Amino acid sequence: MDPIARFLLGLGLAAIASGVTYAVTTTPPWWWAVGLVVAVLVWFGELILDLVLD
Repeated sequence: MDPIARFLLGLGLAAIASGVTYAVTTTPPWWWAVGLVVAVLVWFGELILDLVLD
């Protein structure tokens, strides 16, 4: 997958996850943390899978 496409996908999914978390709880650390975790998992997911499956 193209790095820019992966970056934009991670950014979009992180924004959606943060928005859903913000709707449930308005405590800033939670929606920031959820957004960052989702973004990191999307951005580095292929590398993580390669390390786990090898």
